[in-house]
Amino acid sequence: MPIRVRLPLLFTAATLVLLTVGGFLFISQLRSGLQHNLDVTLRSRADTLITQLGNGGFQDSGQAPLAPSLGTYAQVLTTHGVVLESSDGLSTTPLLTPAQAAASAKAPLAVDKTVTLNAAGQGGPDAMRMYATPTDQPGVVIAVVTSRDTIDQAVARSSQQLLILGAIALLLAGPGSWLLTRAALRPVERMRTQAADLQEDATAGGLAVPRTRDEIFRLAETLNGLLSRLHAALRHERAFVADAGHELRTPLTVLQGELELARRPGRTRAELAATVDVAAEETDRLVRLAEDLLVLGRDSESPALRSRPFDLTELAEAAIHAASSSAAARDVKIALSAPTGSTAFGDPDRIRQAVDNLLTNAVRHSPSGATVAVGVETDEQHAQVTVTDQGAGFAPDFIPIAFERFTRADQARSRTTVAGVPGGSGLGLAIVRSVMVTHGGSAVAANVNGSGARVTLRWPVGRPDGDSANLIGDTSR
Repeated sequence: MPIRVRLPLLFTAATLVLLTVGGFLFISQLRSGLQHNLDVTLRSRADTLITQLGNGGFQDSGQAPLAPSLGTYAQVLTTHGVVLESSDGLSTTPLLTPAQAAASAKAPLAVDKTVTLNAAGQGGPDAMRMYATPTDQPGVVIAVVTSRDTIDQAVARSSQQLLILGAIALLLAGPGSWLLTRAALRPVERMRTQAADLQEDATAGGLAVPRTRDEIFRLAETLNGLLSRLHAALRHERAFVADAGHELRTPLTVLQGELELARRPGRTRAELAATVDVAAEETDRLVRLAEDLLVLGRDSESPALRSRPFDLTELAEAAIHAASSSAAARDVKIALSAPTGSTAFGDPDRIRQAVDNLLTNAVRHSPSGATVAVGVETDEQHAQVTVTDQGAGFAPDFIPIAFERFTRADQARSRTTVAGVPGGSGLGLAIVRSVMVTHGGSAVAANVNGSGARVTLRWPVGRPDGDSANLIGDTSR
């Protein structure tokens, strides 16, 4: 059921309940108040009659015994229910039963009663209010009755008026609540229509934000923020696909050209060997690129870790040993600064992958005769690995995007740098970021004072929560 129908129905039902309960309470209080006033009148009449009895009886007062006054009638009875005296107009039937007479001798009694009047009392049964109380004479009580017509008529008129007003209120509540609900939901319906018309590549406009500073205003602001993030993610993914296609196209084009050359007749053995070497190099490039893309795709979908305690110093030594051959070819030294037995917690294979990528980048961009410094630190809360080279450092405008996919500094954008070192695919630091994200840690790129670049990895020693990754770039020199 639509909200614009459900809310008016609920509002109308709630109004009906409130009117019913309120009307019942009002009528009850009205009847109680009128009844109390009538009891006060009867008690006053009974006190007057008791005073006359105490002064010697009704005959000495010069008036008829228990003469009716202002529509009230009275009877004097014994506690056994025997009528001693009665007002003219009352039948000879006792107003009180023996039980009521005995009870009223102990305490005043006020009850509703149907009383039959004789011809002098206009005859017929009548709904009356009776008040009975003991007199000054032992074993004698007096009962005074009067008509309840005033109470019943007032209650009936009030009930009728409440029914009319309640019906009017319900007639107004239903359509009124429907109109209010429709007006309140109109911005929501407008946003729904706009959201249905949005295209996946729509980057501007978003949803119309109402001018009211209410919940719908905040909902529109939140949805526009969500749409902005989705559009940014879509642009990012499209750029990623385009960059990946570009990266794959180049080695495939080279492979296709070399194979076409190899098929030409008259090629010498040396030329064929050179073609195979080029093809093998481009195949290695494709394999590395495919593996990097698989790593990033796996981490974005299910970043599962096989975490356990491990010796971080031993891990750094193993990574340095693996990079030593490429470092020796470049005449680059790798120096380790680490305490003995630095215990960390995490997935050692993924941490090793991140350190390997940092060492590869550092060796690639270090000049001949330079030294790459690797530092390992651990404390009670965090583990940290820093890799510092003595190259040209990061360009200031590259540091904020250093960990994005397919981003390379200017000197590394080509397949071969000016020094003859093969350029990377721009995924190494992206993988480093992915490793730190899954470990709940941070990766920081910065330039050191003087020259060179430094990348610092830092993650919790305990079990990570996976939500506290902080990936930033620092332009300090």
